[in-house]
Amino acid sequence: MEIPNELIAAGLASTVAKEAYADLVHPVAKPIGEIAGMLPRAVRVALTPLEKWLAEKEFNMAAMRKLLEEKLENVDPTLIESPAPYIAVPALQYISYCMNNDELRDMYANLLAKSMTKVVKNGVHPGFIEIIKQLSPDEAKILKYLYMNGLRIPTIAVRYENADGSGIEPVKNFSNVGELTGCEEPFDIDKYFDNLNRLGLTEFAGFLSHLSDSKYYEPIRNHKQILEIMEKVKTSPYAIAKIVESYVSLTRYGISFCSICLSTSKP
Repeated sequence: MEIPNELIAAGLASTVAKEAYADLVHPVAKPIGEIAGMLPRAVRVALTPLEKWLAEKEFNMAAMRKLLEEKLENVDPTLIESPAPYIAVPALQYISYCMNNDELRDMYANLLAKSMTKVVKNGVHPGFIEIIKQLSPDEAKILKYLYMNGLRIPTIAVRYENADGSGIEPVKNFSNVGELTGCEEPFDIDKYFDNLNRLGLTEFAGFLSHLSDSKYYEPIRNHKQILEIMEKVKTSPYAIAKIVESYVSLTRYGISFCSICLSTSKP
């Protein structure tokens, strides 16, 4: 029996449609399946550092005890007592997160040691814990440098000006302290200063104040980056480039914080 042309056409259309559907669906469905299969693995990988931290928590506690023994080795044992829980509990929690970072770990350890010393513990403000949480390792290095080197850091700004005094400042609060302290990001200093100011630890002197001895400014005045920026004024619409000297200093609150969290040998 001869099959009508209409049925043959319909059959071909159906076959083509099924094949087209398969071609469209299978390439998409396969990656979706693969992605779904990868999800548990991705979650496991993402959680591995936390699982490692949990596994090492007891080890970290032992390491922290050893560190505190070192911090308190010159303290009369009769003056060592239990720290206030509102200081010790969060400090112990956060120090375990940064055992692999010398700067932040040392801050928490100093704070804990001082909170366990009868004659000093009243000077340990609970807000100090929150401050350490908001510091980067680089900022901790800068803070220590400030505390141990005269409480002030010289800074300069570069200003491009017109004859009428109007202009712009392509560089503000420049310092070489990032290089001096071995910061990972030595040229993010302006950002670091902003955060230290925000936390109430430091303050800018303003451009009407500067250190009396000009020798402190020579290394930054002659810094390669500054010399390049001074030279660029020649290709700018401004008439001159000049350097404005200033400094960043620790606040009284910053000095108090540093005396507790940065050094056990300095009052």
